[in-house]
Amino acid sequence: MRNVIATAMLGTAVLVAAPAFAQFDNKNPITATVTGATPTGYPRVMVEGMNAVVREAYPNSAVSLKPNSPGGGVLAIAEKEADFTATATGTEVRLALEGKAPFSGSLKGKFSYVMQLYNNQYIHVFMTKEFADSNGVKTWADIAAKKPKIRLAINRPDNPQTTIGGPYEMMKAHGFAIEDIQKWGGSYVLGNSQIGLDAITDGKADMFMNVRNLGDSLVKDIAGKRPLLWIDGDPAKIEQAAKVFDFRMDMVKAGTYPFLDKDYPTVRQWVALLAGDHVSEEVVYKYTKAMAENVEAVKKIGGSMGAFTHEIMVTKPTDLPWHPGALRYYKEKGLVK
Repeated sequence: MRNVIATAMLGTAVLVAAPAFAQFDNKNPITATVTGATPTGYPRVMVEGMNAVVREAYPNSAVSLKPNSPGGGVLAIAEKEADFTATATGTEVRLALEGKAPFSGSLKGKFSYVMQLYNNQYIHVFMTKEFADSNGVKTWADIAAKKPKIRLAINRPDNPQTTIGGPYEMMKAHGFAIEDIQKWGGSYVLGNSQIGLDAITDGKADMFMNVRNLGDSLVKDIAGKRPLLWIDGDPAKIEQAAKVFDFRMDMVKAGTYPFLDKDYPTVRQWVALLAGDHVSEEVVYKYTKAMAENVEAVKKIGGSMGAFTHEIMVTKPTDLPWHPGALRYYKEKGLVK
């Protein structure tokens, strides 16, 4: 009788423990909302493409896009208004953890890392040749020394990766700040990179600081209408700027654009998929698995995702912890220890 009772108790223990060892090797659909992408442009194309890959892997899944900004996306997953954000960089991660603007308080413990999506986001910094010649500026150091009256096309600060984590730090490394532009009599055209390029095209801006894919056709087209110059700088200072948010300095190769006669330094950023800590292990596991086991389909999304690999996927340039669902998949496949 005692053995029967013990056996019954063991069976109960196994039943209780079962959820912790739940298996996800099924085709059951998932429900998830992905945010961080703007309503238009490449970020939306990227997220819609990723979601399509997941829906194909898990039929009848309700995986949808909720447009937002990179900073707003991190806040949304932390506040359980969305499940994933697909446009986070080291800038958003660090500022959110530290509770610095544009975040009003620390979000530590509310979101975690799922995968790196790509690491080839380059900050573009160029000016019209007309402006450069009339003000005698070619470098960051020239700008700091001569304090020209600049009409600067730059993103809004609530898109931290292309402002706070890029141009702002590059300016600081060379001895001035974004606020100095107005002090010198200059002004801003605030908005995404398309708005900035339009301002350069229309003669409403002299200088552009934002992110575009390398070899961007629109930049090449504008250069054919208005001669441009890349802002040159000291690679060591650009490296200093890059390290603040766990990025790195890289060189934009000569010939990438018609106006690049040599290699120029800039900040190269990575972009990651994050998940709120409220998201179940199964949902994150299955989203991760769908991406990892359909690499060719992911690459077909195009743009920066064209370089997607398992190696890129499991690279984590930040101390932010892995989401348990992502980590479980990676360990099962031997992608991380």
